[in-house]
Amino acid sequence: MKKLIAYLWSLWLRFRRRHEISTVVRVSSRSELPNELGRVLYIVGDPPKWAVLQCPCGCGDTIDVNLMRSRNPVWQLAVVNGKPTFHPSLWVPAEKCGAHFWIRDGKITWV
Repeated sequence: MKKLIAYLWSLWLRFRRRHEISTVVRVSSRSELPNELGRVLYIVGDPPKWAVLQCPCGCGDTIDVNLMRSRNPVWQLAVVNGKPTFHPSLWVPAEKCGAHFWIRDGKITWV
């Protein structure tokens, strides 16, 4: 019975997770970010300083991704035809939800 419950729980978690970023929006400051981020990736600043998105696992947390080369850790972001790609992978500490994933051409691939 425990195995069945664990299996059903894993299916629910997979179903609940998002599998793509639908839109990329540029804003000039963090004050322009909406309360609900949804499936949108927000790029803050010009030149870009942060990428902000809602955690795709469904936990509701906000992920702030540093794009400034002067600070560590730093990620590289490329947007081609409105589809974002990050390098390296994105992760959330285990104390929160522990999500770990790649975003390539707007698609989310879970680690």
